[in-house]
This record gives sequence, C-alpha cells and structure tokens, in this order.
Amino acid sequence: MKREKYAKQGPAERLPKAGAIMLALLILFAVLLGGREGTVAAVDAAAVDAAAVDAAAADAAAAEAVDTACIALTFDDGPYPKVTEHILDVLEKHSVSATFFVLGSRVAGREALLLRMEEMGCEIGNHTFSHADLTKLSREQIEKEIADTNAEFERVLGHGAAVVRPPYGYYNESVRNVIAYPLILWTVDTNDWRPRNADELASAVVKEAQAGSVILMHDQQESTAAAMDAIIPALLARGFRFVTVSELLTIKGEACSAIKIPEGG
Repeated sequence: MKREKYAKQGPAERLPKAGAIMLALLILFAVLLGGREGTVAAVDAAAVDAAAVDAAAADAAAAEAVDTACIALTFDDGPYPKVTEHILDVLEKHSVSATFFVLGSRVAGREALLLRMEEMGCEIGNHTFSHADLTKLSREQIEKEIADTNAEFERVLGHGAAVVRPPYGYYNESVRNVIAYPLILWTVDTNDWRPRNADELASAVVKEAQAGSVILMHDQQESTAAAMDAIIPALLARGFRFVTVSELLTIKGEACSAIKIPEGG
C-alpha cells in the first residue's frame, strides 16, 4: 500500500521527502566518519541540497497548478473578416491565444487574417475545405478535403495544420483511419452559430468552463465577438490559462476527452 501511495504522488509531493532523506543520510555519514568539523560541513552541504530540492518542489507544484488551469477557446467555420477581426482584437488586448478551425474555401482573400492569427500565437486548425460530413465521403474524398485545405494553409503560412476538427463533430472509424491527425472535438458547446444575446452567451461560457475545457465557438456571429469582451476577462479572473489545442494535447494527451488520437499515433 505504501508503494502504491508513493507512486500516485506527484513530483511536488515526493521532492520534500527526498530532501529530508538526503539530509539524514549526509548527517549520519559525517557522524560515522567522526569529527565535529566534518559533521558541521555535512549539515551545511545538506542544507544547501535540501533548499535546492525545496525550490524544485515549488517549481513542480507551480507547473502542476498551471497545467490544471488550462483552457482552450476554439472558433469554427471562418474567417469572417468583421467578426474574426473583433475576436482577434480582444485576444490581443488580453495577450491570450485561441485555435481557429478554418475552412479551406474561406482562405482566399482573407490571407491577412490567417497571418495575424499566427503572429499572435494562435493555432490554425483544419476544418475541411467545404464543411462536408466526412462520414458520408469516400476515402479519396476525405483525403481531398483535408489536403486541399492544408494546401491553402501552406500557400499562406508555409505549413499545413497539425489538428483537424471534423464538421459537426461527425466521425467514425473510417474517418479516423484516413485522417492522420488528432481529431479535436469539444467539451463545451455554446451553440453560438445562431445569433444569441451576448451577455447570456458570456454567462453560459463562464459558468460551464472548467480546467481542461475545449470550448466550441464560431467566428461567424457578431454576438460571439461581443461576448468575448466579457468571457476572456472573466475566465482570467478565475485563474484560467488560455492555450491552443495542440498545447492542451501536449499537457493532457488522451486524458482530454475532446481529443481523439489517430490509431497508432
């Protein structure tokens, strides 16, 4: 039972115990060798080592706290210049990032928006070219939806997307077998694709958000952009740290229920 309990402890819990054990061993070693000076020197050295261990424990605890407070805002179906620009303005004002799942068919003529997203540290994900239901397509058609969209990203950004969100959240085993990228779903659905009262939308998002949430929104409606002015400050006040979905994947991996890892990957 003791071994199981230790194995379940995080680094922040184990490090202080390790420092205490190190201090005791060094003092015992000095006493066995004999001599007051040797004992004092050993105690001094052990105190320095223990302080280093305590500092490492504090760093580990801080890292764990940051990881548990992560949240990912995501926006689908854009870009729509007026709305997307407003959302980017709010993100930039608060120095936070988000992930935009862009349709390949909406890239031409809106290249500047994608460049601004990337310059701000936001992630650009693949939302297919035509917003098709991938579960109704052949293998070749699925591949084309993803490849054509990535080709647009490569034209503008110099690289493709690292993540895919299937339209409507629809996927099956065939889709997973074809798409060699993580499929990103969501844990909070705001239903903002239809116009909503901005205050009500903001209140709902802030209420439902929790550590590790992937929040689904759309950069289509002005009500969504207006709600961001309240959503981001409120979530920051609750201690959340905004990350992209790829950052969330690095932190939580498959522990995040909204992320489906490709088979074998």
